[in-house]
Amino acid sequence: MFHGHPGSHLQGSSTDPYGHSAYHKGKLSTTLWEDEGTLCYQVDARGYSVARRQDNNMINGTKLLNVVGMSRGKRDGILKNEKGRVVVKVGAMHLKGVWITFTRAQQLATQYKIYEALYPLFVEDPSVHITP
Repeated sequence: MFHGHPGSHLQGSSTDPYGHSAYHKGKLSTTLWEDEGTLCYQVDARGYSVARRQDNNMINGTKLLNVVGMSRGKRDGILKNEKGRVVVKVGAMHLKGVWITFTRAQQLATQYKIYEALYPLFVEDPSVHITP
């Protein structure tokens, strides 16, 4: 996780432990997931809204892999074997999908080169990046 100070993303040279530059890409917003009783952070990237739960930090892996632009078959093949996954079939469209652990989502974002496009979804405390 990125452990910089609020505003450090403006310096351009700061990086997280994975060596990714930490600069603002997506706009962060929040939504209340009433059925689950938790707040979700959301970043819009390449036409998709990728959410992270505030209570347990799980990330919607379906939407994350949609950002990559891979086929539904490949995406579903990756997600069906995820350890600790949670499948959500009811509720708001942007919350439906296969939710995966924070660490695994971070690995996939790095592997498929969408980590920076999803900034600040993976920072330790996304709330400091919420635009009023």
